[in-house]
Amino acid sequence: MTDVLEQHQRPDTMAQWHPSMGKPPGLAAPAARRDPASDRRSRAAASQARQQRWHPAAGAPRGRDAPQRRRAAEQASPSSRRRSARAGLPRRRALLLIVASIAALATLGVRLVQVQWLDRDTYAALGERQGTAHWEIESVRGAILDRNLNLLAVSDSLPTIWADPRQVTDPYATAAALASVLDVDVEVVAERLASDRHFVYVARQVSPQDGLAVQEMQLAGIGVRRELSRLRPNGDDFARGLLGGTDIDQNPLGGAEMQFAELLDGTDGREVARIALSGMPLPAGTQLFEPASHGDDVVLTLHTQMQWVAERSISEAVQETGAQGGMAVVMAVDTGDVLALAGVARDRDTGRIRPVAYNPAYSHPFEPGSVAKSFAIATALDAGLTTPEELHHTPSSYTFADKEFVEPYSSFDRQMTTSEILVHSSNIGTIKLAERIGAARLHRSLRSFGFGRLTGSGDAPALPGESRGILRPAKQWRGTDLATIAFGQGVAVTAIQLTAAFNALANDGEYVQPRLVVGSVGSDGTLQPAAAASTRRVVSEETARQMQTILAEVVETGTGKRAAVEGYRAAGKTGTAQKASPDGGYLDDAYTSSFAGFLPADRPELTVVVVLDEPREHRAGIVAAPVFAEIAEYALRMLRVSPDEHRTR
Repeated sequence: MTDVLEQHQRPDTMAQWHPSMGKPPGLAAPAARRDPASDRRSRAAASQARQQRWHPAAGAPRGRDAPQRRRAAEQASPSSRRRSARAGLPRRRALLLIVASIAALATLGVRLVQVQWLDRDTYAALGERQGTAHWEIESVRGAILDRNLNLLAVSDSLPTIWADPRQVTDPYATAAALASVLDVDVEVVAERLASDRHFVYVARQVSPQDGLAVQEMQLAGIGVRRELSRLRPNGDDFARGLLGGTDIDQNPLGGAEMQFAELLDGTDGREVARIALSGMPLPAGTQLFEPASHGDDVVLTLHTQMQWVAERSISEAVQETGAQGGMAVVMAVDTGDVLALAGVARDRDTGRIRPVAYNPAYSHPFEPGSVAKSFAIATALDAGLTTPEELHHTPSSYTFADKEFVEPYSSFDRQMTTSEILVHSSNIGTIKLAERIGAARLHRSLRSFGFGRLTGSGDAPALPGESRGILRPAKQWRGTDLATIAFGQGVAVTAIQLTAAFNALANDGEYVQPRLVVGSVGSDGTLQPAAAASTRRVVSEETARQMQTILAEVVETGTGKRAAVEGYRAAGKTGTAQKASPDGGYLDDAYTSSFAGFLPADRPELTVVVVLDEPREHRAGIVAAPVFAEIAEYALRMLRVSPDEHRTR
């Protein structure tokens, strides 16, 4: 019966079958014996499948409540639990991503607040520095010119060798290569090249030839650039003391370079511009441009050819006389312009004679000796205390203030006129005239002639290091001071003071302040004249004319015969003075020999002073007077001063 029913139902079942449903029901394998445990697992899996297909919108799951679902989950297989855990990972990842994003945005926001609000000034300044470049535009120091606008000192550029040690591969080999061209020490340069600095100097301001040679070597880390230097067209020794000098960075060290630094120094300019990351300026990125203001040129009163002659003549005189040094000053009578200013010294170790780097004519006072008698005589004449023709009894010895003075070149008493006292350089005759003058009057007169005073404007130094000399107030004079100061001991003057004082006698009694500067030339090329030299009257014109005549007789018949210049009548006075000892008193074998004068005597154009320090032969008429004549002769010819008519016939 069962078989009949199965056969009857099979066609219906087959009628519902489709190939996508797997094997037909009628072809299934015979059912195996059921296992209760297996059935429980199958039912649990079926329940799990139904739970997975359930959606909350469908309401409570059919046929199961919550406790039953928990028990079913507990009875699920391990593989099912792993699949469930993997299904929850994307949610956790998304949550972590959201949290991280929120934290990053919060950090960025805090940083933005700090940069844009709290520290905005700091970061703005940093950006300004990084994106802005500053350049200094170097100014050019003004030139120094002579009175005829010839160059004496000028700024030029010379090659400087520098290095970036970080780029030098072999310091010693590089140093050896540089030493083959430059005058440098290999060890010193190698040590510099081995440093960790980014910039070092190898040699500064070398010759153009050496700079080109280094450039052609193309050494790694070695560069050549040009920098300003100071050039002396006439050589470094020419007018060395007057011009002064500068260091390698053009800072003034002395002389005219320092005295007129305010005129010579320029003002550096500057440029500020925006730059790209490469360091190149951006187009139209200039924010500030201040051009450099170059220094003015200074025109000195110096006459180049006359300076050459003065330096040569005084150098030869020092060499021939064995002196330790010498000075020469040439001044224009009417203007006080210093036309030549020479100072030389002998190197005590090598014996070499060369111009000194300072100005002894301004800085080194000395006792003038008999030259000072000229001012004592002029004071007596101007005060009406004597006349040129008055006779004076001049014994070979004379006591003054308990001290006996002896005439150095006379052993007998004689009668001498006032003129002859100066012509023959009588100490005793001068002492007797000084007694008439008195200390107060003589002191005032010497001060008026410029003793004990600076020669610059307003009693200021005309050059760095200028000395006032020594002239004590009259109330401090004691004992023999009146006598000795009258003939040139116990008083000290500089060569420029002596020149200006003698120039007053040549200029008809009017003192003219020594002048070193004609003017300055600015960027527009126009000469701005310096202030005219100040003047003051020291003696009357009549007294000055009398002194001109007396001083001319000194050269013609007195102690200054060797100062005569052919074709011109010269006037002047010799001076021989023992040098003071540092321990007090005077040295027996050390003298200063000098000659001061002017010419032509009847129409003075030039005043010349020559000083020799410790010559072997100390008599000034023998050693100093001829140097005066040599310098004066050349100077007159250079200035084209016509000879005296009565001397050319």
